[in-house]
Amino acid sequence: MSSSVATIDLGSLAANIDKVRRVLPRGFKILLPVKADAYGHGLEAVARTATDCGIDALGVVSVDEGERVRRIGLGLPVLLLSPIPLAEARAAIELGLTLQVSDLEFAERLARVAKGLRAIARVQVNVDTGMRRFGALPEEALDLVRSASRIPSLEVEGIFSHLCVADSQRETDQAFTLSQIGRFRSLLDELDRAGLLPPWRHIGNSAGIIQYTDQVTAPPMNMARVATLFLGYPEVRRPWAEDVTPVATLTAKVIALKDLAKGDSVGYGRTYRAPREGRLAILPIGYGTGFSPSLARGGEVVLRGRRAPIVGRICLEHTLVDVTGIPGVSVGDEAEVFGPRLPADLAARKVGLEVCQLLVPALRGAQARTYVPGSSAPTRARTRVASLSAAPC
Repeated sequence: MSSSVATIDLGSLAANIDKVRRVLPRGFKILLPVKADAYGHGLEAVARTATDCGIDALGVVSVDEGERVRRIGLGLPVLLLSPIPLAEARAAIELGLTLQVSDLEFAERLARVAKGLRAIARVQVNVDTGMRRFGALPEEALDLVRSASRIPSLEVEGIFSHLCVADSQRETDQAFTLSQIGRFRSLLDELDRAGLLPPWRHIGNSAGIIQYTDQVTAPPMNMARVATLFLGYPEVRRPWAEDVTPVATLTAKVIALKDLAKGDSVGYGRTYRAPREGRLAILPIGYGTGFSPSLARGGEVVLRGRRAPIVGRICLEHTLVDVTGIPGVSVGDEAEVFGPRLPADLAARKVGLEVCQLLVPALRGAQARTYVPGSSAPTRARTRVASLSAAPC
């Protein structure tokens, strides 16, 4: 029996995809990143469900993740969102993955690998509009696209950039985001005038399509990368976005109970002292299983339908919760760590975390993962490796 279980509702994922699609322009493309094991939800199951729902492309950060997509028979386009070593280029090309490029030297080396395979290397140009992580600067990107487009064995099928504060409500951050979008749009206009506009152009992410819907979906933009919103967590509050449902529930079973006298200290560092006689329940999750130590500062779980505050420090493998006011708690009872009654984004916000900082490590650390099937009838998986440039609208 597993003491912590991640339950993934694929029906909710499918419903969320449908809800988001309805607010996007007709024919607008969606790329779903499935990096980090689909944010802890399980790459294979999420990728299959997304494909059945008509998602246009997937995003990964490693060749290994791309191989997992291909291994289950999915042939839709897969974009490597992170640079990879040149030594892995051969495998990426053979798997039909699309690579990102930020400089001409890597593009030329990639083309030589593709030529040796008698293949075409599909690429998207990554543009740094302000993230300062990967990508060519906007003033360099025009020449990069022009030069890359002339290289045999290379196909420039897209161009993209990454918003870094699209979830923020601060005026300075909103101005910065609009400047990122503006720089990217100006570049696309230059490329269009030069006859070099790649088929797919995207800067929007989950937060971006909520807070800047018109700016990131209007032509020449024709794609967005959406993950956390599909998983049920709107990073910006808008009425339509509030309609999505969390896909994941994490539960853990009580493995022990401990009675406290008034004044007893609890756990490492004795950071909590019982204000009265009480009772603790011990759960088999801790920072060793991805449960954030930040939850010691105001985190809660749900037991028998009621909130139980976390007390003391989060341990390597255990967490202590105060069940003094919850009658009947027994060993074996199931606690909801996050889920329908305690959404992960709200739990994260309460302790100063971003939702993914809480969600992803905790889901990946669960001892077991189960799936609730979706209600929609599955369609046949696309087994031929598709090119975005050939994808129908």
